[in-house]
Amino acid sequence: MVFNSAHKKSVIYLTLIVLLLSPGVALKAHANDIRILAPRAKIDPVYDYFIELTRLVLSKSEHLYPKSKLVFVAHDDVTQGRSLMLLEDNYVDILWTGTNARRELRYLPVRIPLFRGLLGYRVLLIRQEDKEKFLQIKAPEQLKKLNACQGAHWPDSDILEANGYLVSRVVHFNAMFKMLAKKRCDYFPRAIFEGYAEQRITMQKYPNVILMDELILHYNFPIYYFVEKNNTVLAKRLDSGLKTALDDGSLMNLMRTHRVSKHLFPLEKWQGKRYFELSNDILGSDLSLKNQQFWLNLKAQ
Repeated sequence: MVFNSAHKKSVIYLTLIVLLLSPGVALKAHANDIRILAPRAKIDPVYDYFIELTRLVLSKSEHLYPKSKLVFVAHDDVTQGRSLMLLEDNYVDILWTGTNARRELRYLPVRIPLFRGLLGYRVLLIRQEDKEKFLQIKAPEQLKKLNACQGAHWPDSDILEANGYLVSRVVHFNAMFKMLAKKRCDYFPRAIFEGYAEQRITMQKYPNVILMDELILHYNFPIYYFVEKNNTVLAKRLDSGLKTALDDGSLMNLMRTHRVSKHLFPLEKWQGKRYFELSNDILGSDLSLKNQQFWLNLKAQ
């Protein structure tokens, strides 16, 4: 059955309305509540890091703003594209996601990378039996012959394709692990802080999926807080809290001690890896790139 674009949009909005009116959805009880999405999937170990970071950031300015608390909005594995629709329609107040020029025009970004640029360092989830094949890859042209699983709405998919890589775009996050295990794609690039935890979680269900960090894809790709376009008060609070956390060292301390990122340290151990550099032209004129205080360079440690 073929749907026209207007029908597709109506179906999406009807789905969201049913979702948000269903039991268990957390809406604002108080005007100062800050609403965020509950975990998007069973395989989402990085979610807890961003919750702790958000609480840390808000704590840096709590003396300047009315008392508030985080409220978690339940959902049925909402995709990244639909998550942004929820932000635009004022069902949630904060999202953290990778940026691109379109998102920065439509929403209000807080231009400080939440993982200091490490979102753009991508290790590879692969099948155990393919490990030797990947170890023999010495040039990008070899990897470009293989097929990567990536999210349908992820800017990563656009970046990979713009650099000549083959991509299978997948709507649902959990499905990518199954596709990899069942040989429907060859590898699944994950951020350096995501892949290890996700592989540990999925190994019981997909024991043939392993992580390879000898080869790393790299492109400039920050993950930002986004708020609704007119919510300048919240954006200012997040910006101030992040800068304070950077200046006083508490952001780096969270990265060093949190279970999802502590394995990255010491950073010097990443110097000897093979890196394939990709350009990211979808950033536009990203101001955060000019402030080196915000970024970590694993190759230069």
